[in-house]
Amino acid sequence: MTEQTNALLHLIKAEPSLLPAAPDPCSAKQMDHRRIDEVHVCLGCGERAQCVYVASTDAGPRWLDLCRKCAAPLYDFT
Repeated sequence: MTEQTNALLHLIKAEPSLLPAAPDPCSAKQMDHRRIDEVHVCLGCGERAQCVYVASTDAGPRWLDLCRKCAAPLYDFT
């Protein structure tokens, strides 16, 4: 698990083994489908997720669904 992934999971208090498994490798099309066509809640606050990431964890690749506010530290939306 990378240091950044570990810090993010600690920040949102997420246990990797409890997160849904993501495909490996994961294509942009698969990520868009999860973000646009499916409804998931933000791991950070419980609002509807608008961003999706795949984290490389010790438990394998895992989906991280986040709202824009919770994803802001990871991504510059401007």
